[in-house]
Amino acid sequence: MAKILIAEHNSTTAAYLAATLKKAGNTVESVDNCLDAWRVSSRDSYDVLLVNVVMPGIDGFVLAQKALQDNPGLQVIFITGFAGVAMDTHATPAYAPAPVTTRPFHLKEIATRVRYLMGQGSLPLKTPMQSADSNIIYADFAHKPARAQQL
Repeated sequence: MAKILIAEHNSTTAAYLAATLKKAGNTVESVDNCLDAWRVSSRDSYDVLLVNVVMPGIDGFVLAQKALQDNPGLQVIFITGFAGVAMDTHATPAYAPAPVTTRPFHLKEIATRVRYLMGQGSLPLKTPMQSADSNIIYADFAHKPARAQQL
């Protein structure tokens, strides 16, 4: 399975992600800020980085940019409680890694998404595929139905 680094300041969300991904057989490390995640990712190699976009200190976009410089093969999943952030690619800062033009998926599907990124499964037909040349995708943990998020 995958070696995953979670950078999430919300302890409830981080615990959910870690438990879900460990249950699926992945190795998981979790930190609560991007500076620690940057330190950890520069001294160890990970397959997947799950990072909240809005974090104390440096934001998730800066972390992803730095982590991808050290490990270009790293798969990055941005997580956000703000569906508008994931949907509005025009408002994405210029320094952010290029986002995929796909609808966000819900975090309950995180283990399936990680298996897919590791080449060990497929995505449900209802979930749009990411472009083959990108390793940046967005996830959403908001509790609104997908249709309401798009309005």
